Amino acid sequence: MIPAYIISLPSETRRRQHVQAECAKYGIPAEMVDAVDMRHIEEAKLRELCSLPLHKKPKKQRYLTKGELGCALSHHQIYQTMLARQQEFALILEDDATFIQDPTPVVQAAFLQRIKQQCDFDVLLLGYVKTVARYLPYYYRRIPIKKRVTMSTPQQDFVFGTPWEQFGCGAVAYVITQKGAEKLLDITKKPCVPADDWLYFEQQCGLKVLHCRPTLVLEDLENLDSTIRTECPDFWKPKLSSLIIRSVKGWLKNFAMNVLGFK
Repeated sequence: MIPAYIISLPSETRRRQHVQAECAKYGIPAEMVDAVDMRHIEEAKLRELCSLPLHKKPKKQRYLTKGELGCALSHHQIYQTMLARQQEFALILEDDATFIQDPTPVVQAAFLQRIKQQCDFDVLLLGYVKTVARYLPYYYRRIPIKKRVTMSTPQQDFVFGTPWEQFGCGAVAYVITQKGAEKLLDITKKPCVPADDWLYFEQQCGLKVLHCRPTLVLEDLENLDSTIRTECPDFWKPKLSSLIIRSVKGWLKNFAMNVLGFK
């Protein structure tokens, strides 16, 4: 099994217990890494540690929030550790991660090498945020992937691929390669985007991002409050109009990618 790291604030005892119990279910010997805590930092210092996303339109440019900056720097320090230890792969988990399927087949170095032989990647996303298990069928319809690799295990068939366009789907659980850590190390030193802005990383440093279907991990939305987001309760519940419209758009994208060969 590849090395695993958990990002968690030292004060978040409940979250630590939660994610350690999740890892114990599948025998994942994860190392706990203290998250960078920016909750009490002054605004002036905050702006020294991050930068404006100048690639965005002026109206959309903003500095990261304290939570976003702390999260980005926490992931950055794991990239440093991974490279210092010369690790080929690493599994990175946030402390609200909940396994909804057995991840152990996918987090084996030999399995990951087989994926890379068919489709090279720097980051393999194993989990998503802002959704719950009962809405995953809709999630998959809404955001289909172009099938790049199909692999089977005795327990599960897996498809690995890329969406029509990368999107901020969270950094709750992902595998990163040594090359991926190298690409992200410099660009996250003084971050201008959240840790999960995969489109930005793809465009700015050529990061190759694959998605795993079915997903293996979700954030525990219903039991653990986010330390970053401020949305209203039940923000993740789709409206009926969205269910229909986005499902149709997703079907068209799926047809274009997997039948017509676009993207």
